Order: sequence, then structure tokens, then C-alpha cells
Amino acid sequence: MKEIRYYIKRISEFPTHLIQIESISIESLWHDTMVRLTGELNQVDFLKTQNWKQIQSDLNIAGLHSMISYLLVDEESTLEKFDNLAKDHLASFLKDQLPLLAEAVSPFTEWINDGERSEELVRSLFHFLDVLPSGESKDYFKDRYKSIDTIERFKILEESKKSQERAKEMLRKIKQAEEEEAASKYNRE
Repeated sequence: MKEIRYYIKRISEFPTHLIQIESISIESLWHDTMVRLTGELNQVDFLKTQNWKQIQSDLNIAGLHSMISYLLVDEESTLEKFDNLAKDHLASFLKDQLPLLAEAVSPFTEWINDGERSEELVRSLFHFLDVLPSGESKDYFKDRYKSIDTIERFKILEESKKSQERAKEMLRKIKQAEEEEAASKYNRE
């Protein structure tokens, strides 16, 4: 496993100018990727985990799938061979996390052009695969991932917004109660 900057650079070098995402069969791409990673020709179980028509119809998701595949098949990256557990984690990442990332940052080329987004994509993948880049402790990896996680940032902003709305509602009720009490006091006098 290499240092994180190697994988970030790899994402930034994704050859968007050489390929047309809409003309690539993402299912075939993943079949070939998994054959290369596992050394096994039969990838039916892995391929069944994804909704390929939906993936193919969304350029952002298809673009992210292409980028992740590109990252994983790099011969110099020294990623370990995939076992069944790693395949399950990857399938979960592709099915559950990648659509959220595609929704959060669009178009998919932003993941290539923005260094922090590239790092987030790599860290998100490694988080799901439960692998650490060379030279990083588990705590550092987790802290850095949380600090750049767009989806987590959106959740925090949404929670903050809800909290502010609750506070405004409480202030409104307090003000209303004070006004009612003042009116009641005025009527008694």
C-alpha cells in the first residue's frame, strides 16, 4: 500500500479526455476490474449486487465507477488481492456510498479537478475497504476522512439548520407566552 498522495494523484490523472463515459459498459468494466483484482474469472455474484441500468443512465455515477475502477487496477498501487470480504465491502461502497457522493458533488469531474475532493473519494473508498494508506495511523486516517467528508458536512449543516429552527420556535413560544402574560396582567389592572 502506498501513501495517500499516490492515490490522490492517480485520481487527478484520470483520463477524461481519452474516454467517453457514456460509451463504456460499466458492468463490463467492473467484471474486468474484479477479474484483475481477484484472479477469478467468475464474477457473477459481485456483478449481481449492482443495478447496472441505473448506473449506466447516470453520467455522474458512471463516471465515479470508472474512476474507482481506474484507481483499483493500477499495477503500482500494491493493493492487496481481494478476498470475498473485500469484494463485499467494495460492492457495498459502490451500491450505497457512490450514489451519495455523485449526488453531493456534480459533475463527476469535480472529483478529478479538486484535490480535496480527490482525497475524499480515495479516503471514502479505503474507509469502506478497511485499508490504511502507508504512513497513516487508524486515528489519523479517520480524523482526516471525517474532516473532508462532504456527506457528513451536509448532515451537520442540516442538523444545525434544524437546531436553529427549533431555537427560533422556542423563542417564538416564549415571546408569545410573555405577551399573553402581559395582556393578562394589563386586563387584571
